[in-house]
Amino acid sequence: MQKQLKITFDKNIYEFVIDPEKESPITSQQRAVFRTIHKLIDDKKILPFISETILTYESVSRKDRFNILTHDKPIIISSNGSRVSVASNPKIHPGNHSKDDFYLAKAINMGFKILPGKRFGKLINPAVKTEWYYFIDEEYLLTSERFSDVVKEIELLGAGYNRYLTLITTNENQHLTTHERLKSYKGSQKKLSAAIAEWSDGDSVALHIVYGLDYFCTNDEGRSSGQNSALGKNVCKSLNLKFGFRKLNPEELVVKCDEKFP
Repeated sequence: MQKQLKITFDKNIYEFVIDPEKESPITSQQRAVFRTIHKLIDDKKILPFISETILTYESVSRKDRFNILTHDKPIIISSNGSRVSVASNPKIHPGNHSKDDFYLAKAINMGFKILPGKRFGKLINPAVKTEWYYFIDEEYLLTSERFSDVVKEIELLGAGYNRYLTLITTNENQHLTTHERLKSYKGSQKKLSAAIAEWSDGDSVALHIVYGLDYFCTNDEGRSSGQNSALGKNVCKSLNLKFGFRKLNPEELVVKCDEKFP
């Protein structure tokens, strides 16, 4: 039996892969492509993945992102005798909208696995169950170290989290924590939302690389984010050379599967 292709699906095609008949002004040819990918998953030829960032940062409405990310208690410290635990505050995230719940349930039933975010203090969506995450037989610290290496490379290229950090940092607030810098941000909420989306993209790409998956499937060319985008041509080329990162669109994925599963 041939090995399944492990594919990470980006947010802009995730829902169409799950529900190819989703109401949308896409072409009949595009819809046929999504039907094919859906069947490839049903036939166990594709093992599908999504990044946790789609279900956390991306699922929060743009108007609410600033308030949620500037919450006074993003971290909870608790103790049990001599044991002290530090974790993200699960009460910050508002949970899913009904549409998100619909697609997430269908995704899990189809066999999607969620790539767990590895940033300290990350947002946690209470609608996501622990057993839905993808874990491999390696120590958590090892995969976390890999994640750190990849996001550093993405940030050195001016993409991912770097875009967000640059936006909220000024000469006057450099001495503050990232959380405090965001609280003092007075700029465009539209630019902030775009920077958060770029941060999410960068982390999604990094998680894909860390877990050694085959292809990152997206329609995003990074054009709206400028030259230095996590999914832009220049950054993807650098990540391919250093980490073997391979990106393709849905049509290219179908061609690749035709070659692998004739």
